[in-house]
Amino acid sequence: MKRDAETVATGPTPAGYSGAVYGFSKWLLRVWARVWLRLSIQGVRNTPANGPLLLVGNHASYLDPPLLGCGLPRPVLYLAQKGLAKFPPLRWWMRKVGVGLIDRNAPSKDVLRFLSDALQKGACVAMFPEGTRSNDGRVAPFRSGVEFLVRRTGASVLPIGIDGSYAAYPRGAKFPRPKKCVVRIGEAWPADRVLAPGGVEALRREVARLANAQLRDDAEAQVGNGPGSNPVESSPSASGKP
Repeated sequence: MKRDAETVATGPTPAGYSGAVYGFSKWLLRVWARVWLRLSIQGVRNTPANGPLLLVGNHASYLDPPLLGCGLPRPVLYLAQKGLAKFPPLRWWMRKVGVGLIDRNAPSKDVLRFLSDALQKGACVAMFPEGTRSNDGRVAPFRSGVEFLVRRTGASVLPIGIDGSYAAYPRGAKFPRPKKCVVRIGEAWPADRVLAPGGVEALRREVARLANAQLRDDAEAQVGNGPGSNPVESSPSASGKP
């Protein structure tokens, strides 16, 4: 938690953000996840200590954003639909942990502009480029948001694989099951590696490798919501996002 405090002190944070609330929430979530999900986090040292950072992970479960967030030593910015913040205590908490609230029907360009502005300020932003949760745990083709954000901001990209979340909390499940989950953090990719020919597809393959998941081809891919940031899916998934 000490490293979190240092990062918050030197990096940009959203309006209303509280390092104390974020740190406590992260600690509480990690305790629960380690007991119920036997959570293991690997590769934390691969996380750049500062500078704009785009976190790119697979998305098979509502558990993915919070598991991704509790595995990182830096505060993570997520997006969530405004409808989730109708309950005043939840709205207060979401502001304190740095969740950005946007309209579910917001155009893709507005979502990308929000994320781009955050990255240009040096933030650490989470993105799930498949566009929606997987139906079978496989990693679908990435949508265009990753390339757009990297090209516009020059941010480094951190591939992250979340293994076990689909088994623990798949679509249709009412509560998370006590299944082991592993968050694997790969080495950071510079912008030019992502933007090279075939770079985004290579990134997808790396995320799938880290998640110990199979790939899903274009013909089978689900239709997502916009650019693939998955910020406004009708779920608590962006609270951490997460």
